[in-house]
Amino acid sequence: MATKMAAGSESRDATGDPPAHQAGKSAPFRFAPTFKIDLVFSVAYAAMFIHLWGRLEHTTLVAWIAASFGLALVLCYAGKVYIIESLSRRGGDARHYVVSSGLVTDGLYAFSRNPTYFVTLVQCLLWTAMLVVLQMFTPIEPLPFIASILAPALFFVVMDRIIDREDAALSAAHPEAFEAYARRVGRWFGRKRGARPSSTG
Repeated sequence: MATKMAAGSESRDATGDPPAHQAGKSAPFRFAPTFKIDLVFSVAYAAMFIHLWGRLEHTTLVAWIAASFGLALVLCYAGKVYIIESLSRRGGDARHYVVSSGLVTDGLYAFSRNPTYFVTLVQCLLWTAMLVVLQMFTPIEPLPFIASILAPALFFVVMDRIIDREDAALSAAHPEAFEAYARRVGRWFGRKRGARPSSTG
């Protein structure tokens, strides 16, 4: 989500109830739905890779290709952890959907309203690229090949619909600030023409 709000504000969780930590009790651990989507795609990609790896001749070139893509994927996963931790330090909470009085629009959020989702899309593209390249070294299996090609598009469509709902909620909570932010910054990536950097609004 493009924003988490400052700590100490009047906040409610995704069900509309006050977060458990505000009610004086420990909040139970739970994963956000978007994390579950990310996990499903990651597991599916890993399963396709393991299946393909078992069919490959493990030459130096194949190992080098796999290691290079693997390093890039590790950086993607680490980057998402960094984004979430950075947001948490500023009072946001990706797990409990903490809300507050202001939008986070600077830092990485000055270039993407949803940097975590964008990094995950890049991650999907890297998985697909690795699988496609490695399949060049063995007879192609149509089903895994097609699945790996379609996966990034499927992720984009699913998350774009989720972003629609999140944007609507943010617009309702911060109509003027979010409208100005959305005019400056793309939902996936990129500043819009004529936009200037802005501090947190």
